[in-house]
Amino acid sequence: MEDLKLYDMDSTELNELIDCKRIELKHKNLEYTKLTEKISEIMDNYPNVLALIEDNEVNSLNEEECKMLQKLIKINMKMTNYEDREIFFLGARENYFYFRNMNLIKE
Repeated sequence: MEDLKLYDMDSTELNELIDCKRIELKHKNLEYTKLTEKISEIMDNYPNVLALIEDNEVNSLNEEECKMLQKLIKINMKMTNYEDREIFFLGARENYFYFRNMNLIKE
């Protein structure tokens, strides 16, 4: 069976491929893994923050919960940087295959 190329995919397959990259990051990048663990720890210890993030349930947050929400946002931004980098390189790799398929790159 021929390998499926990114440029031949529909949006569902593309999202699955991006999710696979996130899973790879979690298993291969120690810093990314630590960030996911910090998120889990905050969510476990602050149920009001969890309700706000996951259920869009608005409760009043105390000062400590507000600080944890800010920390979650910062962690999420760091994680997004790692994910964006992986997606960039995935796109670059797929561009190579696309250009080669179009005979714009010769081997």
